[in-house]
Amino acid sequence: MNKYEKNMYELLKDLKENHHVKGIKISFEDEGLTGELAQIIASIAFKAGVAVSMKIGGCEARRDMHDAKVLGVNKIVAPMIETPYALKKFIEASHVIYSDEEYADTKFMVNIETITGFKNLEEMLQIKEAQDIYGIVLGRVDFSGSMGKDRSFVNSEEMMSYAEKMASLAQKYGKKLFVGGGVSGESLKFFRQLPKEVLECFETRNIIFDAQYSLTDAKVEQALTKAMGFELNWMQCKKEFYSRFANAETKRIAMIEERYNKQKAQ
Repeated sequence: MNKYEKNMYELLKDLKENHHVKGIKISFEDEGLTGELAQIIASIAFKAGVAVSMKIGGCEARRDMHDAKVLGVNKIVAPMIETPYALKKFIEASHVIYSDEEYADTKFMVNIETITGFKNLEEMLQIKEAQDIYGIVLGRVDFSGSMGKDRSFVNSEEMMSYAEKMASLAQKYGKKLFVGGGVSGESLKFFRQLPKEVLECFETRNIIFDAQYSLTDAKVEQALTKAMGFELNWMQCKKEFYSRFANAETKRIAMIEERYNKQKAQ
């Protein structure tokens, strides 16, 4: 492991042992993660003894699901689910990739991150395919953006009204609620207003917190700072990873460019 990977491991181990962090989340969608980088961060997580959640590239992203299965990912999250048909396609695709035995060991969730998805949520939870969904994730930043709002909206009273409705629907249909997007110390009050029996986790960009423990932890703000440190080291790790390949190409570009210019001048 390089220095960033070692830092990530130490931070994650600390977060698990001292703050009951449940796992990490990675993304083939908005993060644009490569297979190699997914292997790196997943191996760090498993070494630290925490679970891995992966957001795939779409409701029917079978290649992403296959890669997630090979990595040993514990939870699959489908992004931008807005209609019953999208949810249906997600579940159908998941059953193609996962056997019944594998399915039993993996949690499947949907991201509700637009006002359209929110309006259609109960209709989505009523279809038979929704029986295979473990829970729903409220992505507050994108949800805010879908309404023309900025990030400051994530902790607003209006956002709370949407979250409470989603929690009610989750409870009605036997699902768990996860909340992410713009998570900071200011979000803790927001999370504490949601019903404890439904809110299972809240998530920073990369760290998944056990809501039942973390919201009563006197050191939760310290934990959020450590989560930020994990994210910073992960970004630096990715930058170094891509830079190695870019630098190699830069040298070859200069060599070929010199040859090309000489030949062209003859």
